[in-house]
Amino acid sequence: MMEKERKNKIKKAGVISGIVVALVFGAFGYSVFLTEENLETLYDDGSSWYVIGELSSYDYMLGENDPGDATSGWLSTFCLDYDATPTTALANNASYDEWDNVSGFVDADNTDTDLASDDPFYFVVRCRFNDTVKDGSDFIGSRTRCILTVSGDETIGGVAHTGDSTGVSGGGVVSQNGSNYIYVNFYWDDNDDGYRITDDGSLAWNITVEAKY
Repeated sequence: MMEKERKNKIKKAGVISGIVVALVFGAFGYSVFLTEENLETLYDDGSSWYVIGELSSYDYMLGENDPGDATSGWLSTFCLDYDATPTTALANNASYDEWDNVSGFVDADNTDTDLASDDPFYFVVRCRFNDTVKDGSDFIGSRTRCILTVSGDETIGGVAHTGDSTGVSGGGVVSQNGSNYIYVNFYWDDNDDGYRITDDGSLAWNITVEAKY
């Protein structure tokens, strides 16, 4: 499996973490590109997986990222409270930066940037994909994937979530399937008591978004 070794740190909520978490959850400039290299990675069925984007800088964003006209890409990253039901909450096709049950998402007014310690959550990565993942006139959710690697207080070992969540804990929730794009909210679940950051703890992670065509 091929992925960039970009790691971004989060620290517990407070004066420092309010800045650090703002940089990590939703505050990135994002480069969208295509590669001709076939990625024979997790759950491959003989088709070709292509990297369509990955985090590239620490530039601030105001609300959701805009990948550009007719382009696939990353929209946002955030933490969803563990008492929420992901398949219901993430089925709404909207920017989640103003939701009460979302943390770590940089808003236009920078009000929701703290990530409280020991507060359980799901990791969520929101993406959209263009018609490269269509079969004829239909978007195919299982042709979308996001790979997340986390180390530190929590560990996720480079697992991928496809649209049908094959072989992973969590899944991909389609929030809109229209004529131009399919929007997918990928989430990760530890199937226990939720992911969390400890007092004075840290997390390091990176994201790769892929499409099959």
